Amino acid sequence: MGFIMKKNIVFPGDKLSTSEELLAGDGTYDDEGIIRAARIGEYYVDTMAHAATVKPMTSTPVVLKKNDTVLAEVRSVRSSMIIADVIHVIGKNRAISGDTNGTLHVSEISTSYVKDPESVFTLGDIFRAKIIQVNPSVQLATKGPNFGVIKGFCSECRNSLEKKDSVLECPVCGHREKRKMANDYGSFDLSKM
Repeated sequence: MGFIMKKNIVFPGDKLSTSEELLAGDGTYDDEGIIRAARIGEYYVDTMAHAATVKPMTSTPVVLKKNDTVLAEVRSVRSSMIIADVIHVIGKNRAISGDTNGTLHVSEISTSYVKDPESVFTLGDIFRAKIIQVNPSVQLATKGPNFGVIKGFCSECRNSLEKKDSVLECPVCGHREKRKMANDYGSFDLSKM
């Protein structure tokens, strides 16, 4: 792609071109034949696509999308669902924009039967999930071996739990707990998100 810089900085709504001259590209929109900036940034012309583009001045926040893999933190455990805050989109190194509240219904926890979410999740657990719906609300799923708790906390003393076979054990108080664990529980590298 060839880019030619046309103007240093533009603001949302600034006139960049007409639709007879250029197409509306990334960061721009067509306003009844006038190509305008949709964000603050540097205005360039993509000579290959014959399109006006505005490259953002700051990193653009991530908008949650269906099928995104995310990390979430359990905020509340109810009889039929988990309420969680989506804290990170895997593969994106930017803040999340919009609603970060998500729910994980008991039917979406595992491919096997789960009677009560409280039996496999507890407050503060960090888990990996897939977004299965964004509108009208964020819905999560942890079905499959790659999804589930990656870091759990003891419900008795709040210390980090360590994996011992198919259960988790607190190294401080010895309390044993069950979780819907991701296959890489305990070895997930948070620094490589």
